[in-house]
Amino acid sequence: MGSYLSRITEDVKTAMRAKDKMRLTVLRMMVASIKSEQDRQGVEDLADAEELAIVSRAVKTRKESVQQALDADRQDIADNELAEIEIVQTYLPQQMDGDELATKVQQVAAEVGYEGPRDTGKFMQAWMSQYKGQADGKDVQAALKSL
Repeated sequence: MGSYLSRITEDVKTAMRAKDKMRLTVLRMMVASIKSEQDRQGVEDLADAEELAIVSRAVKTRKESVQQALDADRQDIADNELAEIEIVQTYLPQQMDGDELATKVQQVAAEVGYEGPRDTGKFMQAWMSQYKGQADGKDVQAALKSL
């Protein structure tokens, strides 16, 4: 069992004991997503990187749902999704703040010889190999464009 799945499974048990329905629901959805991907690939365990990608995707999906709810003037749904995001984000690596992100983007850009938009693919490949999951892709792209 991957480290994310085992940690989430233990937290499901804790949430059940605490009768924390919201946390329990979110964690069960995350377990289901990971197990669904295992079934899809026909494997017993996923690599930690694959599990991390599933958890990251869960945050991204919920952020999109928040935006849609706000666009539809449904603050109640947006608040619920934001609460779910807080739960899911506890499983992600520590996210970089603005200054740290800008510094790391400059370092990676210098390493790969980034000269403009044509080099974005090369930059992103290097970025992902070093800092995957530590910053939102949109924030990385924005920092890269500001160079």
